[in-house]
Amino acid sequence: MLLCCLAGTVTARQSEVGFSQAELNYLQHKGELSYCIDPDWMPFEGVDTQGRHMGISADYLQLLQQKLPVSFRLVPTKNWAQSLQYAKDRRCDFLPLAMKTPERSSYLNFSTVYLNIPTVLVTSIDKAYLTDFSDLPPQAIGVRRGYGFIELYKNQYPALHIMQYDSYDEGLLAVQQGILYGFLGNMGSISYSLQQNKMHNLKIAGRLHGDSELSFASRNDEPLLGSILQKLLLRLPTQQQQQINNRWFSIRYEQGVDYKLVWQVLAGAAALGLLWLWAYLKLNRLNKALTKANAELEQLSQHDPLTGLYNRQFFDQKLQDALALCQRQQLTLTVAMMDLDHFKQLNDECGHLYGDACLRQFSSLCRSYFQRPQDMLVRYGGEEFMLISVGTEASAMEKLLRAFVGVIASTEINHDEHCRSCTISIGAYSDVPDLLLDKKFLLQQVDEALYQAKKQGRDQLVLIPAQQSGSELTQTTKQP
Repeated sequence: MLLCCLAGTVTARQSEVGFSQAELNYLQHKGELSYCIDPDWMPFEGVDTQGRHMGISADYLQLLQQKLPVSFRLVPTKNWAQSLQYAKDRRCDFLPLAMKTPERSSYLNFSTVYLNIPTVLVTSIDKAYLTDFSDLPPQAIGVRRGYGFIELYKNQYPALHIMQYDSYDEGLLAVQQGILYGFLGNMGSISYSLQQNKMHNLKIAGRLHGDSELSFASRNDEPLLGSILQKLLLRLPTQQQQQINNRWFSIRYEQGVDYKLVWQVLAGAAALGLLWLWAYLKLNRLNKALTKANAELEQLSQHDPLTGLYNRQFFDQKLQDALALCQRQQLTLTVAMMDLDHFKQLNDECGHLYGDACLRQFSSLCRSYFQRPQDMLVRYGGEEFMLISVGTEASAMEKLLRAFVGVIASTEINHDEHCRSCTISIGAYSDVPDLLLDKKFLLQQVDEALYQAKKQGRDQLVLIPAQQSGSELTQTTKQP
């Protein structure tokens, strides 16, 4: 009786799909089809402030809904990793946009590919065009956490240094800050993020092999669902699919030099081939030497020679970028000024060589303690150091900074015959920045917090209270 009722609701458009009796029975039993998405992967899919599904996959599901006698239901998740776990745990029936990997195939069935997006590398505008991973320098490359190609790249390129980020925005900011050589991802998401955040100092520096081939991924313990989704997908008009894709993005990128064609032309010029080859190799060696020299010069211009940390000039450039990103995305920004206590006295008593050793060891401790991709350390001047961190909650950063004060106080620094312990004072801001907050006032607040830490006895952290002015400071840590 229930099956007859379900069959009676099938419209003429739905009957065109050609569901089998077994598939209709399955749909009757399910009543609705639940699905999970990546809640922060625009323009492909996301969730708006009212919790509604939007993006390319939402438009596709809207078309499919017209051909189904049951409804779709979005299962809310916090991130893509949780969506994959929900699919694995059978808490949702399918994923509308997923890439097939060996690990996912153990619990999901995949439809034919219906969206193919180029994989591109984003770098700063001064970097060369790349077409292969073998051309990458030995520097870190960022990818979004949960990106399907991570599993494949790690197997194929074990030497590749991959750093994972929770969002495209965070990864692209790391490229701006010089933490990453580049960020790898699909063309649609990267173009969307670059446009939304107005990152005009970055460019798409190459299309690499391994396009994102996206399919419907359904639970493999209910194979009839995979058959239903496949039938629906095959009956979507190509024109409607193109309209959806055109609505959300337009894929454009600048091609690099086709060196294979250059070699073919040289090979065809038999008489001049050897001469041209010699000239090319010589020029190539000169270009590589120049590139290396420029890279070394850039490294020197951005880093402090004693500690190896970023210098103040680089800090001034990147603080504004971090502040603007946190204001746009409503992320927590942490700016901490750290100063070694009584450093002049230590220098006078133990000598400048010991003072330099102290600064180097302190820098090493900073790097080991603040080593997340979103942390940037700077030697601000003399014995003053700065930390910029994006995205970590204020309470977590306060605990981390408080613990770091204790670590420094309990660490002895040995050099030649001298063995001393040092302490530090820290003034810090950690909050989601107000849209009216500017870099100059922010630094004034942090500097005043550091002054308060010194005034209150040193060896402590003073944190600027959330949403209060720089004059209303509170002491959050005092070492015994």
